[in-house]
Amino acid sequence: MRLEQLRYIIEIADTGSFTLASERLFIAQPSISQAVTALEKELNLTLFNRYRTGAVPTQIGLQVIAHAREVLKEVGEIEKLSASDYSQLTTTVTIGVIPSLSSVLLPRVISDYRRIFPNVSIRICEQGTEKTVKDCLKGEVNLGLIALHGKKHLERENQLLFQSLFDGKLMAYVGAQSMLASRKKITFKELLPFQLFLYGNDFALHRYCLEQISQYGTPNILSTTHNPESIKHFVMQTEAVGFGPDISLLGDIYVKTGAIFPLEITDASEIHFGVLTNRKRKPDIAVDALIKEILAQSAR
Repeated sequence: MRLEQLRYIIEIADTGSFTLASERLFIAQPSISQAVTALEKELNLTLFNRYRTGAVPTQIGLQVIAHAREVLKEVGEIEKLSASDYSQLTTTVTIGVIPSLSSVLLPRVISDYRRIFPNVSIRICEQGTEKTVKDCLKGEVNLGLIALHGKKHLERENQLLFQSLFDGKLMAYVGAQSMLASRKKITFKELLPFQLFLYGNDFALHRYCLEQISQYGTPNILSTTHNPESIKHFVMQTEAVGFGPDISLLGDIYVKTGAIFPLEITDASEIHFGVLTNRKRKPDIAVDALIKEILAQSAR
């Protein structure tokens, strides 16, 4: 019997559905079903009656769920006692993060987090989503802040947990000398003739832009980099087109001064920003608290 199994049956009881429980817990529905079935076999009990319209606890299931609530309540109290003085906690948390979230979200998250965990070191690795996914799978980062384009899909989804933060739009941007500077919107097809300055190929944005523009011909890639500031400076001095999420351009000094002009890509898919972790990671007070702070800050 595992604690996550107890959390699953409580969520199923509260929502009346395996599907709704999986959505609220950000866990694949088959994973929850398998975990509950394994628990029922272990206990030699049927906890839920399954129907097409949902799931209803059995009489014995109601008793088990009531005990599960008490167990998790006590576990929560123990966790509070085990680290009641967070100022004494010394560890390192490593985050793989895309540049836009590193600059927009992390500063205020870390500022508030350090008031409670002053001696926890936070190592920030600015990198693309593709590399962060690999690093999460290998356990080389404790968590990732990533962007998914289009459908919320990850390879090896059963090994990774994606918790949604918010959605955004993909923007192209150009300098004042570009013939596109007077435009407000554009399509991928219209971008085909222009030179492109992209993030490196370990960024999901790189692959997505190339996939979309390649439908209409061979993309003209001028250069790639991992540094968003380099892209902006290059775009300001050439006629190249840069790309980035809308949040990376909000309040941008170059946009405010008219050195860069954003263009909405009308046929681009939504960008889904979220926290990525490995399902097999061990519970960690410092990491769990940081994830909670990130989720709380993104909801403001």
